Amino acid sequence: MESNKKIFRSNSIRTLCTLPLFLLPIAEMNGTTTYAQSVQFSFSLSNSTVKEVLEQIENESEFVFVYYENTFDPSKKVSINANGKEVDEILDEVFAGQGVSYEINDRQVILKKGDVANTASNAVSQQETRKVKGIVKDSSGEPIIGANVLVKGTSIGTITDMDGNFILDVPSDCTLQISYIGFNTQEIKVTNQTNDLTVSLKEDTETLDEVVVVGFGSQKKANLTGSVSTVKMDEVMGSRPLVSASDALQGTMPGLMVSNNGNAPGKGKSFQIRGAYSLGAQNTTDGSYGAVIEPLVLIDNVEGDLDLVNPEDIESITVLKDAASSAIYGARAAGGVILVTTKRPQKNTQFTLNYNNNFAFASAINLPKQTSLETYLRAYSDATGDAFWTKGTPSVSKWLQYLEQYKKDPSSMKVYGDGIYKDADGGIYFLNEKDLVKNMLERSFQQTHNISASGGTDKVRYRLSAGYLSSDGVLITNKDKYTRMNVSGFMSADLTNWFTQEATFSYAHGKKSEPKSALGAIYSTRLASFYPEGTMPEEIVPEVAGLPFFTSRNQIQWSNPMTEKTDNPRIFLKSILKPLKGLQIAFEYTFDKNIYDYHWYTGSEYYTTVQGDKSVTPAEDYLEKRKRSTNYNAINLYATYDLTIKDIHKMKFMAGFNQESSYMDELEAYSYGQAVIEVPSLGGGTSTLKANDSYDEYAVRGGFFRINYSYNDIYLLEVNGRYDGSSKFPKNSRFGFFPSVSAGWNIAQESFMERTRTWLDGLKLRASYGVIGNQNIPTYAFNPTMSINNKYNGWLQNGNYVAAITTLPSLVSQNFTWEKVGTVDVGLDLTMLSNRLTGTFDWYQRNTNGMLAPGMQLPAVVGAEAPYQNTADMRTRGWEVALNWRDMVGNLEYRVGFNLSDSKSIITKYDGNSDYLLSSQRTNIYTGGTYTFWDYYEGKEVGEIWGYEFDGFYTVDDFKNTTTWELKDGIAKPDNANPMPGDVKFKNLRDDEKGTNLITSGDNTLKNPGDRKVIGNEMPRYLYGINLGLGYKGFDLSVFMQGTGRRDKWIANTLTFPLYSDFKFIPLYEGLENYWKPADVANGDYTCVNPDAEYPRIYGSYGNQASNYRESDKYLCDASYFRIKNVTLSYTFPKPVISKLLLRQLKAFVSIENLATFSSLPKGIDPETLTWDYPAFRTVSFGINAVSYTHLTLPTTERV
Repeated sequence: MESNKKIFRSNSIRTLCTLPLFLLPIAEMNGTTTYAQSVQFSFSLSNSTVKEVLEQIENESEFVFVYYENTFDPSKKVSINANGKEVDEILDEVFAGQGVSYEINDRQVILKKGDVANTASNAVSQQETRKVKGIVKDSSGEPIIGANVLVKGTSIGTITDMDGNFILDVPSDCTLQISYIGFNTQEIKVTNQTNDLTVSLKEDTETLDEVVVVGFGSQKKANLTGSVSTVKMDEVMGSRPLVSASDALQGTMPGLMVSNNGNAPGKGKSFQIRGAYSLGAQNTTDGSYGAVIEPLVLIDNVEGDLDLVNPEDIESITVLKDAASSAIYGARAAGGVILVTTKRPQKNTQFTLNYNNNFAFASAINLPKQTSLETYLRAYSDATGDAFWTKGTPSVSKWLQYLEQYKKDPSSMKVYGDGIYKDADGGIYFLNEKDLVKNMLERSFQQTHNISASGGTDKVRYRLSAGYLSSDGVLITNKDKYTRMNVSGFMSADLTNWFTQEATFSYAHGKKSEPKSALGAIYSTRLASFYPEGTMPEEIVPEVAGLPFFTSRNQIQWSNPMTEKTDNPRIFLKSILKPLKGLQIAFEYTFDKNIYDYHWYTGSEYYTTVQGDKSVTPAEDYLEKRKRSTNYNAINLYATYDLTIKDIHKMKFMAGFNQESSYMDELEAYSYGQAVIEVPSLGGGTSTLKANDSYDEYAVRGGFFRINYSYNDIYLLEVNGRYDGSSKFPKNSRFGFFPSVSAGWNIAQESFMERTRTWLDGLKLRASYGVIGNQNIPTYAFNPTMSINNKYNGWLQNGNYVAAITTLPSLVSQNFTWEKVGTVDVGLDLTMLSNRLTGTFDWYQRNTNGMLAPGMQLPAVVGAEAPYQNTADMRTRGWEVALNWRDMVGNLEYRVGFNLSDSKSIITKYDGNSDYLLSSQRTNIYTGGTYTFWDYYEGKEVGEIWGYEFDGFYTVDDFKNTTTWELKDGIAKPDNANPMPGDVKFKNLRDDEKGTNLITSGDNTLKNPGDRKVIGNEMPRYLYGINLGLGYKGFDLSVFMQGTGRRDKWIANTLTFPLYSDFKFIPLYEGLENYWKPADVANGDYTCVNPDAEYPRIYGSYGNQASNYRESDKYLCDASYFRIKNVTLSYTFPKPVISKLLLRQLKAFVSIENLATFSSLPKGIDPETLTWDYPAFRTVSFGINAVSYTHLTLPTTERV
């Protein structure tokens, strides 16, 4: 068979598909010259190319030209006067003497070398023939233009026309082969009874996803030996409207955890690949060590912020998960790598204009829900009696009577303000029951608009895009809002046949605002449902009349918004040289600037409470401003050389150099006591002015290489290496070498597997090992530091504040270096049943050695921790699996995708805790407060939760008498507590020197933890994602679900325990009503009336909360969840309809985000954030996606 050639369309000279030479004979279609005879032209061209003549014909008509690559010379100059001539006359004149023939099929003109039509006719005439016609469609029912229709074993064939139709004279009892690039070839038996055919081609997903982006290059998916997952953004998005590209990654690939940092508009997401965690990573909340290692996010090969990239500008996202695939990035890749590739037009693509929009309405979901006011008041009475704590000391029993009367007939009672009643005894009662959380919320509106234009010739390619996003929040204000504007441009020019220059310019602007109350109580859950909205009526407490109550709604309305602005201009330049066959040299330069601006003025607001007092927030108002600027420069220089020997030995060599530098400076200032509160400014303060500034600078430099070898595409080998240096380490330990090796075996290609090829398309076994570094440490960790305060209030000098050193110099080490992460990965890739079923499986082990941790445990008298050194090791083991099925039944196309992953980490070495302490008290370096830190020790599983084992509630039978409440012998007693009936009883797991049958924490060590044990683990396990889809005649339904199969979390707050912490001010939430109740405390009867009680007693004011609410397995929260994340229904309008509107595609959609969540957590607690804060919301969206063009065009291999 001769080598494949290409077919072109003249007006843009675009590659359409690759066809065998034997398809040149094209059978004529009856009655196809009607349109040609009705069109006459009126142009005249002098000394123009043949290509320009064909383009002019298409511009003045609906003709489309299709021809092979070498059919004629498109640059040949001709002169022609076409006035009054038909298309055949023009073509005869243009191609005179060139040996080019043509065939006109309605509006399609097929150009060929010589007169080859008779060849087919002669072949067919030698045997009995019949005419067969049909239509070829894709899985959505759209016609495929230019599909190959061939009589198997012959050179008889044709291609489909503009509507996907074909007519062909064929021999009797033959087989037709229908094929098109990107689709599986289909064979159909033709008999004497065969007339009209309808052929639906299925997409060849393996071919479509054949090439994936890897570090500094790309590889065939079939030849990958590392653990790599890729998503095409257009495929994973579909019609789903996305605010951030991060949303598209959640649940779409195994081993990648995407966590929500909050639900407020503009809040970003964080990533974790394969449980990447380091004890040397510092937390930004309290300064403690031990945190997730964030992956390296590269946008077009340079580090960037994914949340600032418009999802519409992204072509694909690739995640490099093992050391073999990410070692090329050396010190920055300990947490894995996420490669973002933006869209680039291909050569010879016609000008395309794309516009899409999205309009959405959002409503808050999963809100805390209080019990009825009557239930709360009875619970309060159970806790402390009849006298309520608010102004006027109202009676609970009276309150219940007034409530009943008010609900029956509100007009029967004289109330003021928000249902406030004052009785004859001066008692103040609040009768208007309400949902305080819902009162602070409203339905919000969101919109996005994106427009892009792209195109190119064989020399120049370009793409311009702009996007606008506006997302209002669900709070009852216009102060919570996020807007983002994106502009980007790409230009590529082949200056010579060996030199190409590319330039990308982008700019992103984001603005986020959210109301921030100086009280810090917008999301408080401490106010009961009786709490009045609005202001205090004069008739109730005249001294504070007109002052607002401090409900959440009022705080939102009086507070000033906190605003954050981000500006991110970026320039990316790339030069590509191809001096020799197989050799390509690339030079890349990036300048990225990130400007951050924060502004918040507290304001000053007087308010009141249900106690009738007058307060002001804050005590002294202030203006807070922060400005941060980061300059980032990156240079990449690398070369790739491809070498093939006898089509069996295929080698690819790549080597390069990388240098990156970052400089950040920040200024933070506070100006107290603003003179003009309407226009706050730093210079307008009448009191203290505090200012802090800082800078951070580091650089990374490295050389890298990669060698790929393939023997007959069966045996695969890859070797990577990088020699890296980072300024974050001391001078004598800044450099390290990080190698990796991986191998693959395409088992399905072996000759002994030939019998399986009817159902097994691909089976590849791969394995890898590599070592990468981790430089995720503070920039100046090897320098001793101390803090200075220029307004220290510890003492005064001449009545003025003094400058003082407020912390001792830290102890540092001068010889620590990289943490090294060695990873073993074994994987299996499977493709079968004509690519309908694909799957991957990976098992891996990560050994993190030399993690930064205190080198030893120092005595407390030293006053500081030991300097951090490379002394800790950790092992992580995990696995992941992904399966996808895609098929078609008639016109119904369906798809199912599932992925699941799990990992677990154990500390195998830790020198900084020789006593094996379980926990210790630490100081928050940012706030100065103290907190309990769960220490690390050798053998610890990361995420362990220690607690006590629940053993029921104490009953009267556990005590010797009801006077002293002395426990009977053998009954365990919690330390520092005097239990009573209804308190939690814990199991006595061990006795020590502190006593017998005494529930204690022992000496807080692993050897003697007291009566505690490991009761759970807060690390997420069994992460999964499910994708379902249906397509039918232009309609497409997609459903995306994700969740966590196992996770524990200790949560102790007002949503998890009845009247938690302070019964006076705490409401009762739904689900917490079943607390332990005695029969009659007043008469000394402590018999339990509800033996199935879920929660301990609340009688006796605070009860015994210190003991009852200590960590225990009874009240450990199950934080696993299942979420229907998105459901989208779209409709693609038929091409014959939209072509009249000069559109290539028009799609309308409706989408629901966060449709439903199933979780055992209390209402109000989001299973992703595990807190109650800004509420999650459900979004209903609708919009369109339109693609415009000048003339009807055919699909291209680049688009496929």
